[in-house]
Amino acid sequence: MERVVADVLRDQRNLGNKGDGGWKRSALNAAAAVNVNVTSDNVKIRIKLWRSWYGIVSDILGQSGFDWDGTKHMITIENENAWNEYCTVNIL
Repeated sequence: MERVVADVLRDQRNLGNKGDGGWKRSALNAAAAVNVNVTSDNVKIRIKLWRSWYGIVSDILGQSGFDWDGTKHMITIENENAWNEYCTVNIL
């Protein structure tokens, strides 16, 4: 479902239904319409969660010892110490 919602939002952005202030109601409704159990408020919550995940990934990639594997679409680490240090500082 997430991929479908992301695709709809991308299409809505291309149609001009996202401004500097955020998504227009019509874009949220279009994304919600792909699944009968989803409302526009659910879509807004999902977007907020995606932003949070993006922030975490950006933070990790900004640290020494981490890289992005564009083929696997995932973060890679140069050595275990980089991950252990990140966890010590940011999780514990």
